[in-house]
Amino acid sequence: MKYEAAGKARFQIDLDEGQTIRIRAVRQVFPLLFLPVWLAGWTVGGIVAIHQLLTEFEPFLAIWLCAWVLGWVFAAGTLVWMIGGVETLRVVQGDLETAMVCGPWSRRKLYQGAVIRDLKPSHQDPMLARFQFSGPFAMKAMGAIQFSYGARSVRVGQGLDETEAQLLVEHLRKRLPAQAAAA
Repeated sequence: MKYEAAGKARFQIDLDEGQTIRIRAVRQVFPLLFLPVWLAGWTVGGIVAIHQLLTEFEPFLAIWLCAWVLGWVFAAGTLVWMIGGVETLRVVQGDLETAMVCGPWSRRKLYQGAVIRDLKPSHQDPMLARFQFSGPFAMKAMGAIQFSYGARSVRVGQGLDETEAQLLVEHLRKRLPAQAAAA
């Protein structure tokens, strides 16, 4: 009888000066197969609607095209994120820098290490965590690592499971100021 293969972490730690933690985006099979097909149909529908609007202006069609653009951007952004998105965490001189990076685009945030408290894995319902939406448009409440920052809670590490989150929390606690681990 063979041993079960040990799970491989979705993150890697680059040994640069800030020891950057890179968490690759969750790649869910159904959306990866469905979104390109949906985007093709949605694009054709939008082109037809734009042609119709240029031929004969209708206010409803103009409003519908605004919603069409939002839907297209959301779906395309989600697809691009799943294919090439990376979330990074890095401790720089005692502060925590987080970033959502996808190709040339990034959204970075810097948290003062002295203000971070109660760094811990975020306890999520396993069923919800399994189907959670991740990506550039994800809700703030998603993320497997949580900490208090002033009067608010911050979550990072989208798509990580509990064990991966615990490993990263231990790694970050060694590099952040001591009060980050205190409740």
